Amino acid sequence: MYLPLYNESENKTYSYIKIPSKLCYYVVSVPLFAFITCVLITMYKDFENANNTHCKVPNVFPSISASIGNYEPQSTIWKTAIYVHAPIRFYILYLRWKYYRSVVLESCVVIVKLAVFLNVIENFSLLGLTHWTSSKNYSYHEVCFKTFIGTSVFYMLFTCLMLSKLRRRPNITYREKHSVKLKWRAFIVNVTSFASAAYFFLRHNRLCEPYVYSMFGLSEYIVVFSNIMFHFTTTYDLQINFICITNQGIVAE
Repeated sequence: MYLPLYNESENKTYSYIKIPSKLCYYVVSVPLFAFITCVLITMYKDFENANNTHCKVPNVFPSISASIGNYEPQSTIWKTAIYVHAPIRFYILYLRWKYYRSVVLESCVVIVKLAVFLNVIENFSLLGLTHWTSSKNYSYHEVCFKTFIGTSVFYMLFTCLMLSKLRRRPNITYREKHSVKLKWRAFIVNVTSFASAAYFFLRHNRLCEPYVYSMFGLSEYIVVFSNIMFHFTTTYDLQINFICITNQGIVAE
């Protein structure tokens, strides 16, 4: 049985499957729970090996690469989460593209296209650094990681600027204001934590102090959390209740 979305004499579209939009957001959140699970398993099962560095100094937090790519079942859990949620993530990207086009000034469409392009590259880079782990394909993993960080930072910056400075309407709703405020906070936290991670990584390699590598790992965690929080603010932007798979394709209601 199917439910008609609308019925016109010349154009008929029917909904075969209706998926609540909240379910899609939960699917996009899968990497967060997978990441937390991988870190906890690594700290419980592979603590010594994951925290072992060339300096041989004590540490308490493993790096992200060690937590999600070097051991099982952590590697499988992470890869499964990324591969499963990727299609929904790309579709939500398409919905964001439509949203940006509707609220950003027409004269700034180039910035919209650039932001969406960066987000596409960010998503493919995430798939790449997940597929090529640092322990087995370091060179590919490194390129994907650097690309992911660069594109994600600039995508967040352009999005914040578009939605706070380049809107069609000067007066926005409380929900929209809250969304922009959360985006700016997530962006600032993301950049700050990444800078901290770089600092602790270089300091660890140079001075080999105890627990400095753990501070690097902790900073990496905050980079991940802030990135996920930024993307999750999409729930405030997209006013949809269902995502429908129809004979005309995928439609948001």
